[in-house]
Amino acid sequence: MRAPTCEETIDVPGAAPLAAAVWAPEGVADEPGTPFGVTYEPAPVVLAGVSGHDADELVFALLDSGRSVVTVGGEAPGAAGALEAMSRLGVTQAHLAGPLAGAIAQKAPARALSAAPLPVRATANATAELLAHIRAHEPRRRHNPLVSVDAAGAHVAPGPEDIVVRRAVAADEPAIQAMYGHLLDACDVPGRETCGWRRGFWPLPDDVSRRLREGTTWVALERGDERPGAPVLGAMSLDGDFGLPGVEADWEPLAPGEMLTCHLLATDPAARGRGVATALLAAYAREGITRGCRALRINTSPQSLSNRLYRELGFTLHRPVWFPYEGLDLTGWTNLYEIRLDEASPAPGHAR
Repeated sequence: MRAPTCEETIDVPGAAPLAAAVWAPEGVADEPGTPFGVTYEPAPVVLAGVSGHDADELVFALLDSGRSVVTVGGEAPGAAGALEAMSRLGVTQAHLAGPLAGAIAQKAPARALSAAPLPVRATANATAELLAHIRAHEPRRRHNPLVSVDAAGAHVAPGPEDIVVRRAVAADEPAIQAMYGHLLDACDVPGRETCGWRRGFWPLPDDVSRRLREGTTWVALERGDERPGAPVLGAMSLDGDFGLPGVEADWEPLAPGEMLTCHLLATDPAARGRGVATALLAAYAREGITRGCRALRINTSPQSLSNRLYRELGFTLHRPVWFPYEGLDLTGWTNLYEIRLDEASPAPGHAR
C-alpha cells in the first residue's frame, strides 16, 4: 500500500487539531512549489471530511489519474479548518470533494476549481463520475509564453492593446495607494482573497512610497488616460535586489545588474480579467532586455493565484525556499520563478 508523502497535524484556533496528509502520484516526492509533493498540473484534489475505506479507495483512484491528493480529517474539520490545512500545505487551488466541498467553495471560491459531494459508498461508478467531473473542470491555459529567445535575442509577446505601462511619477502616488488599498480591501473579504496580503503587514508600511521615491515603480493605465495622477489599474516595482536575505536558491548566482526582479505586482480587483498583470509583466520583460539583463526573477507564496499566471507565461518554477512573512496567514514557503533572457526557454510551467 502506498504511504502518504507527508502527514501533518494542523492547529486550528478555537477547534480541535486536524489530521492532514498529502498523497503524491508515483515518482513525485517533492514537487517544486511545495515541500509536500502537491502537484500543480494536473491540479490536486482535497478530500475533506472523508474517512475510512471510502477515503482509501478514492485516494488510490485519484493518484492513478496522476494528481496529488490531500486528505483532511478530524472530529469536525469544518470549512475553515480544511482551508487552514490547504494553507499550511501550500495548496493554491484544488478540486474539492466530500461533505465539506460545497462549504469550502462557498467560503473561498477562488481556491475551488470544482466542488463535488461524495456518495456514502465509494463505488466504482461513483469514483468514475468524480474523475469525469474533475477532468471537466480542469483549468485551461489562458496565456502564451511571455518571452521567446532565439539566435537574434529575446523577444516579448505583445500585451493588451488597451493598457499602457509607464514609469510612475510623484503625482501618481494617491492613485497607486488607492489601487493597493482596493486590493487590501478585497483581501479582507472571505472568498475574495487571492494573494494573502494584509493591511499593515504586506506591503510593509511606507514600502510603496519608498519605492516610488526611488524611481522603481511602474503603473498600468487605460490607454488614452496616461496623465500623471490618472486612475491606476495595477503597479509593480523593478530593481536588481531579489529581496530575500539569507535565501539560497537553486538557480545560477547572478550579479544585481544581470537580473531584474519584480516586487509588489498587483492589480486593482475591479480590473481583474483584463490582462493588467500580463501587461505589467510584458513591460517588466522589455525593461530587462533593455538593461541587458540575463534573467527575470520573481517570488510569491504557493497560495497566491499568481502561480498559475507565472507558469502559463513560461516562468521556470524553482525549488521553494523557507521565508515566512510574519503577520501573514500564509504558508512559510516561497515559490521562486525565473525567465532566462540569454538562453532558450523551457516549456511553460517547467520545473527544475
